[in-house]
Amino acid sequence: MSSLKDPEKVEPACNNKTHWPQWLASFTVSLAIVVSGLANGWVSPYLARLTSDEADGDGETLKLTDTEASWVASILNLGRLVGAAVGVICQEYTGRKRTLLLGGLPLASGWIFTICSTSVFWLYVSRFCSGIGSGMIWPALSLYLGEIADPSIRGALISLNVNVASIGAFLGNAMGPYLSMEMFAYVSLLPNILFIALFSLIPESPYHYLLRDDLDKAEASLKWFRREQNVKAEMQELRDFVGNAASTNLLDKFKELCQYSNLRKITIMICLNIFVYMTGYNVVNSYTEIIVTSSGVNLPASVVVMGLGLSSVIAGATAVFAIDRLGRRLLLMCAGFGAFISLALLGLHFHLLSIGYDPHHLTWLPILSLLAFNLFVNYGFVPMPGTLLGEIFPASLKTFLSFGFHSGNSLLAFTFTKTYQPFLDLVGQKYVFWTYALSTFLSIPYVYYFIPETKGKSLLEIQKSIGK
Repeated sequence: MSSLKDPEKVEPACNNKTHWPQWLASFTVSLAIVVSGLANGWVSPYLARLTSDEADGDGETLKLTDTEASWVASILNLGRLVGAAVGVICQEYTGRKRTLLLGGLPLASGWIFTICSTSVFWLYVSRFCSGIGSGMIWPALSLYLGEIADPSIRGALISLNVNVASIGAFLGNAMGPYLSMEMFAYVSLLPNILFIALFSLIPESPYHYLLRDDLDKAEASLKWFRREQNVKAEMQELRDFVGNAASTNLLDKFKELCQYSNLRKITIMICLNIFVYMTGYNVVNSYTEIIVTSSGVNLPASVVVMGLGLSSVIAGATAVFAIDRLGRRLLLMCAGFGAFISLALLGLHFHLLSIGYDPHHLTWLPILSLLAFNLFVNYGFVPMPGTLLGEIFPASLKTFLSFGFHSGNSLLAFTFTKTYQPFLDLVGQKYVFWTYALSTFLSIPYVYYFIPETKGKSLLEIQKSIGK
């Protein structure tokens, strides 16, 4: 191992790179993301069912008021806030892998509480537990994948897992109209259990071992992911990137955090996340079936919702292949323009309804608007913040900042979801969606001027290019 300390003795890395172990790890952890997506996809069909006139407050037809429904939709995000706090502690002391595995436990608990729920209180508990699990998994996910991935596929791996949540949401929308809540929970437990069983066999990130100054395990982990005998050149680069992060105390981290370059990157990411949630995608996901029903389309709302969920899956699959070819900025700008047009058209539809147009003649407009919105948002806004979070910050600040950003995201998601109904009651649907459209349009120049391009660069190269 002494050769690692002498750059002149480091041999060139093999050019014939093997990526399948990284894809294997990514697909395995994606099982947890599917479960998180199922928790999100659960909301739209079951809130519509539990607030309908057919619900009578007995057994499966548990009756919820609009206020109770808004809490069921939004309390998951409060759980995410708690989960992010627990997750950052776990990451600091146990590593990314164990944090991901531990996050699977509250996710499983959420489905168990759903099975046992006989009142709205147990639905609150179920959703809160699901939020804790999601809050633990999402911050660790982008960091883990960013640390195990080769630069040429790093964006694709992170994008795959961010967007595979759309598959879970689609499955939730597809199963919801036909399964009882109890059966839905049993089905959702299966990928949850598979994740815990299979991911326990995948190695920890080599970065975690380097932070613990365990060079042997770090090299063994890197060899597993690269399938190369000689990884000394990359080991040296990883050590240069990690630097003295392991020995940095809290005061030193705070000083590093206050450096201009890091404050600038933090500000960039905060503003990007605000723009993402101001598109209203979190609200649309939670209230899709209710929005479709209120739009007056002459198709079953559950069918439309399933089609919209499928569009999210298609967009996510496309983004996996495009993100490392087109780059981060271009995808974000395309997503911003497309989502702006979609939301403006959706607001136009509700405006036409308000002045007396027959909704049966306008069925195509809300469906087209929501379809395009899902495609563009999942193509750019959904995968990009997690990708950039895993790329642009130094190793010593990653865990702390991932907690900060995901906590902030949880609060943003809770705020927008919880205030949707009061905002809707205050101004009406057309102004709600036109407000989202204006906010989304403003994101386009912001992305052009402030978001750095990280396509194809190693983590060390990114730090050198935007660290000043």
